[in-house]
Amino acid sequence: MKAPLRLLAAALSVAAATSVAHADDYPSKPVRVIVPVTAGGGVDTAARLIATHLRNELGQTFVVENKPGAGGNIGLDLLAKAPADGYTLAVIPNTMTINHTLMSKLPFDTLKSFAPVALLGTTPAVLGARGNLAPKSLKELVDYAKQNPGKLSYAGCDTGSALHLAGEMFKQQASVDVTHVPYKGCSDSVPNVLGGQVDLIFITFTNIAGYVKDGRMRVYAVAADQRTPYAPDLPTGAEQGYPGFNIDIWYGMLAPAGTPADIVNKLNKAVNVVLKKPDVQASFATSYVTPVGGTPEQFGAKIRSDVERYGAVIKKANIRVE
Repeated sequence: MKAPLRLLAAALSVAAATSVAHADDYPSKPVRVIVPVTAGGGVDTAARLIATHLRNELGQTFVVENKPGAGGNIGLDLLAKAPADGYTLAVIPNTMTINHTLMSKLPFDTLKSFAPVALLGTTPAVLGARGNLAPKSLKELVDYAKQNPGKLSYAGCDTGSALHLAGEMFKQQASVDVTHVPYKGCSDSVPNVLGGQVDLIFITFTNIAGYVKDGRMRVYAVAADQRTPYAPDLPTGAEQGYPGFNIDIWYGMLAPAGTPADIVNKLNKAVNVVLKKPDVQASFATSYVTPVGGTPEQFGAKIRSDVERYGAVIKKANIRVE
């Protein structure tokens, strides 16, 4: 073998050995897990639960750090700029797929700056309403809205959130004129629906389950193709004639782009094991969140699909948040 070829073969052998060593040795020190929202919410709770179990699965501490601000972009920017070695991860909500189109200037590229690890869990949005609203079904609601353009109003929690976009998507698909009433959060909007100041609300079921049970609110549709296992009696938008009415809130794990595939796959395998743990499934169930898992490629496809879907709604509704 000629010298250059011997050198090339040796280099490839070293590279292969290094790749295997990555998988065998990782993690050899504590792993930082960025959560780009404040402590105490659903994303933070899920991140801390997953981190605890990953320590047991992989033999190292996974340290959760909350880095809120700028709609999650501060934490995501930290992740994008971190070394691509598997020692900085993030558990993120799906607002990143919305901000890609919603915000004109981002310090990173949503589709290029990150390596998807796994989709952790998801819960669909629902179209709810005050209990004494006249229409009794989604068809009756759409008919009423068409006969009374601009008369109905809806709350979608934070402006620019998935729950706000759920309202705009519904308006676009049903061809109805319903007034958006902006709020800074679900905690402010739900009381106003109960009080009759706002007619409709797009929200996750966990936030209104008690009010639906006692009759003070009703649900016209789950924004999904299939019924949620946590409330199987609730009809979906798809089965009522709106198959494209899909809005879910999800949590996922990311690494910086360029993280070795063997490390990503090792993390993915461990996360899938963790998501099957009874206490993890029970914790998710309290928030009506379905554990998902799957491959990094499937999670990457979900991110790209949501960027495209939300982008289309945002552009058509001319929504902008700087």
